[in-house]
Amino acid sequence: MPYQQEEAKLPSKNERLILFVGGYDPRGARHYHQIMQRESLKQSEVSQKNYKIGNRHRWEPGLEEGLFHSQWTVSNEQGQTSDYVFVDWSDLVRQSWSSRIADVLLQGMKTYRLIFLNKSLLRPLFKATPYVIWTLAYPLMYMLLCLVLAVIAITVFYKINPGWIGFASGTLGGAVILWIGYVLDKRLHISWLLRILNFAKKEAEQPLHEIKDRFERTAKIVARQVILGDYKEVIVIGFSVGSAVAVSFWQAIREEFISKGYPKQKINFLTLGNCIPLFSLMPGADRMRRNLFDLAKDESSYWIDISSPGDSVSFGMCDLLALSFPKQDSIVMAGCVNPRHMCSPRFHKLFTSSTYRWMRRNKMRMHFQYLMASELPGAYDYFELLTCKDPLPDFIEKRLVR
Repeated sequence: MPYQQEEAKLPSKNERLILFVGGYDPRGARHYHQIMQRESLKQSEVSQKNYKIGNRHRWEPGLEEGLFHSQWTVSNEQGQTSDYVFVDWSDLVRQSWSSRIADVLLQGMKTYRLIFLNKSLLRPLFKATPYVIWTLAYPLMYMLLCLVLAVIAITVFYKINPGWIGFASGTLGGAVILWIGYVLDKRLHISWLLRILNFAKKEAEQPLHEIKDRFERTAKIVARQVILGDYKEVIVIGFSVGSAVAVSFWQAIREEFISKGYPKQKINFLTLGNCIPLFSLMPGADRMRRNLFDLAKDESSYWIDISSPGDSVSFGMCDLLALSFPKQDSIVMAGCVNPRHMCSPRFHKLFTSSTYRWMRRNKMRMHFQYLMASELPGAYDYFELLTCKDPLPDFIEKRLVR
């Protein structure tokens, strides 16, 4: 689909700038734009509101800097419209997205070895979110199950018909089992979880400088737009793995405001389906922890986390700082003001019981629900959150804080 260039060169007439940082996903802006178009129509029917998603085009302010982020608008029937910028790093994901499953598995074994050597870090995580730990162990158990079944097939065929014929038959049977496991993975997204784990390990050991450079160049433009008065409110949204990656993006924007003499400029930081402890607890993630601690202490920023305990891929309703800094002095942590609120979207209230049971079984579907329409009207409405008349903190406190 070609980019729609209409209105791309016109100055913004909207007061809210939303900067969306997605997860570890090779699918780019087009995919997420299509999701928003489809789901906004569904949510309009459920909420009896007319949400509209504008055409997708290049983020014009970034073209001179060699940034190819995408932009579109999100509006409601009252005329509130927000500029929505998809801060794209999907090309970097694709560069590291190996097409050879054997490479992913080999790297995965190294990741699990590192986790095992630092298993003391898992105890507080298991106590706070046992379902997340089981989910992260899911790829390892799945790999072992497929290997065990393949070995059993080889052994059984060889016992039935000793000799090379039995061994060949068993080997073929084992290969079929491994192939079935590979096909099922396409539906269950097990290797995707393993890729996320591998990325968390790699980002801790050798952070991608391309991401840091891209965020810094984007932050310069955002700061300039806000200082010039183009926007009154800035919201950085980090979804899934993007919740951890966006912390460094927040840091880049904050440093840019400070360097321009605007240290008290407010930034709203919203995390959806957060995966922050997965990254902050990795050995070597010193930069991640420094940025996270700066965010926790920054009084001019307003961080809200919306993550569901029923989403076994995220750390919903957990004490993120306690999990991320298990050895930090309590007196030091007492000076932290963020996150201001930890809210549950209460997905179980947004769907019928049968639909919700189905979603609980489909981990990937549940994880993406933050960006999608509900079946029943309720407090959490992603599109109303993006287009609300009140500032984001007011909307959150009125609708989601309990």
